[in-house]
Amino acid sequence: MTPLIAARRYFWGAYSFSTLGRFVHGMALSWVVWTQTHSPLWLSAIALLSALPSLPLAPVAGSMADRFHRHHILLITQTIGCAIATLTAFLSYCGDLNPYNLAVLALIFGIVTSIDGPSMHSMLVETGETVSQAVARQSLVMNVARSIAPMLAVLIIEGFSATWCFAMNAVCFIPMIAVMAIVKIPNRTTSEEREESVGVTSRQLFMTYPILREVLPQVACLSILVMPAVALLPAISLKGSELMSFGSMSSGLGFGAVAAAVLMQRNRRIIHHVTTVWTGGWITCIAFAVLPALETVTSQWLCALVAGGALTFALAAANNLVQCKAPDIYRGRFSAMYLAVMLGLVPVGQLILGFASEHFTAVAAVRACAVIAMVLMVLFAFLFSISKAEETVGPD
Repeated sequence: MTPLIAARRYFWGAYSFSTLGRFVHGMALSWVVWTQTHSPLWLSAIALLSALPSLPLAPVAGSMADRFHRHHILLITQTIGCAIATLTAFLSYCGDLNPYNLAVLALIFGIVTSIDGPSMHSMLVETGETVSQAVARQSLVMNVARSIAPMLAVLIIEGFSATWCFAMNAVCFIPMIAVMAIVKIPNRTTSEEREESVGVTSRQLFMTYPILREVLPQVACLSILVMPAVALLPAISLKGSELMSFGSMSSGLGFGAVAAAVLMQRNRRIIHHVTTVWTGGWITCIAFAVLPALETVTSQWLCALVAGGALTFALAAANNLVQCKAPDIYRGRFSAMYLAVMLGLVPVGQLILGFASEHFTAVAAVRACAVIAMVLMVLFAFLFSISKAEETVGPD
């Protein structure tokens, strides 16, 4: 085994631990907020603060990922993330956690994650033999963690307390910190190339590369109207078995995503087509529109399974299409734009869903947004087919 292959394996192993810890932390955070407030608006507010910094910080974070060595960025951000998780666990152990200090911690963690994201995303893509291989592997790791984390968090919370979920996240940061401090994975670009690319802005790249204008608006539709509904899962849980229902839906989303990721590993051509983006998005919308109407834990799990698989196909295809067209010298900025749209627009939808849930019900809000998103996804597909037809025919 060559040193580079060994370094890549260490990196992917550390990334797997870090991802699992993050999802367990998120589950525990949502549950603590819900048990303290029983407010969909508070759930949405905490989730909003976690994702809010990614949109304004995307241009800066992308440029940093392209200009500086990513090991240095990740070593700093992962260390700060570990410190935040440790502080959260300490406050929970002391009984001092409340929605207000959780909001502050969520905002700080969101800032760190926004800076960390483009560097981590770029390094993940560059550690595979091909871009599609790296995207499929990343999807598999993330979604295995997503499927395991809900039930693991439920077991920890019921057997011990949410404190241990936060402590687990702090521990899961340590392998990545060690890898970044010891192992070196070389950048694909030279220092001279990185310096030359500094003057190019994300806006210029968006206008220059058609794939960004083609894919990112569709991802934005899902980010604003569908993905925020995940934060309201506790509010649409079955009465009398809220924790089990919440864990079941979250687990279903994860297992569906894992199934999709496994299929992508076996047939990566699936994520090479724009049609996968809008087809997956449309099925996701239908599933989320149906989910609140179901009355058993089993039916909720099955519906969430379909939603998780379809959403994974849509997002992985969008990510793969963007990364395949990204030049190495701009990969950080391409990653930042994708992450900003996928994550940075989620707070807008969370705010909409939160206020709608307070004035109506969480069930009605989730259904309405899913239906609106479904209409918009069909519209995107129609507009895309027209543009392709015009390109084929050409000017008269």
